[in-house]
Amino acid sequence: MRRVKEPTYKKYVVNPLRRFDDRHTGFSRGMVDPAGSKYDLMHEKSVENIQRKTHGKTIFDHALWVGGRTVDYVMRKSHMAREGTPLFNRKLKVEDPDPREMSRTIKKVAHWLGADLVGIAEVNPLWVYTHWGHHNAHYTEAAQAGDPIEIPKEYRFAIVMIHEMDYELMKRTPAVEPETDLKYSKMGWTACSLATYIRELGYKAIPAGNELSMSIPLAVDAGLGELGRLGLLMTREFGPRCRISKVFTNLPLETDHPIDIGVQFFCEKCERCARHCPSDAIKSGARTDQPWDESNNPGLLKWPVHAMRCLNWWVKNGSHCSVCIRVCPWNKPSTWFHRRIRFLAERNILTRALVLMDERMGYGKQVIQEVG
Repeated sequence: MRRVKEPTYKKYVVNPLRRFDDRHTGFSRGMVDPAGSKYDLMHEKSVENIQRKTHGKTIFDHALWVGGRTVDYVMRKSHMAREGTPLFNRKLKVEDPDPREMSRTIKKVAHWLGADLVGIAEVNPLWVYTHWGHHNAHYTEAAQAGDPIEIPKEYRFAIVMIHEMDYELMKRTPAVEPETDLKYSKMGWTACSLATYIRELGYKAIPAGNELSMSIPLAVDAGLGELGRLGLLMTREFGPRCRISKVFTNLPLETDHPIDIGVQFFCEKCERCARHCPSDAIKSGARTDQPWDESNNPGLLKWPVHAMRCLNWWVKNGSHCSVCIRVCPWNKPSTWFHRRIRFLAERNILTRALVLMDERMGYGKQVIQEVG
């Protein structure tokens, strides 16, 4: 893995970047759609699937989906996006901590709490949302949609955590796959628990999942991966098969360097996610800095994702969709064979041949197996 001085997106910045409004994300727009909340419509379709006993979308699948999300529902309303106060230690403080040693400790604790990968970045104000969106405000109850967001400058650092989603279960999509929701619960548990740990050391901490800021650029800055064509973080270890949580803090820490794992060139040549996306929401061809709609931010050459096309497919499907993750050649378990192939992919050796081989060998096909 090659550490670099600047994140790989820097060379694609062609115009000044600006902060993004959370009200313009597809999730927020979906909640206030004039035709009705897309989430209500999606769940109505989910009930239809249950009544029809659709394979992969039965009442048992639905129960796993919602059951896996339980901790997230609870943690968001009580802890996420809140600074909070220490539970017990209100007087003592770790004085003059060594940033390097403290970073090692924080990473060790984050792993113990459930994070699969951990990186630390200095908070770039550009990645902080300008206002609360309808979706995150609804689930966290920490603010009202439209309320401005300002993270105080003293919160210099973001601890960014990656949560792996199970390789086998992700093959189920676009049938119900409960991994997304279970990992949201793990995000809530891990971020809130780590924030409590930091507060007990005498410092401030704000845990967050998708709220407060864009997670992907923070993760890129923290050296955890790169932005891929499908609009998701591409990690070296899991590809896009992961979720991201973070903790903002004033605890002195040492930041990590960004990485270059060859994703930019690979995504230029691959395009499997765009070809297989059931909603045509992923752009094929060359990058552009022009937004597809208001859910995209201009200024950076990338492959914008059409959020509402994606969300409309969720409504039609009666469940969320992760086909782009399923078919991505980087979505592989860490076996001896796949580590050897990854060696070539990272160095952009025989990229088109690797993609063709991946498809010919049957990787990325839907497999609906029972859970448990």
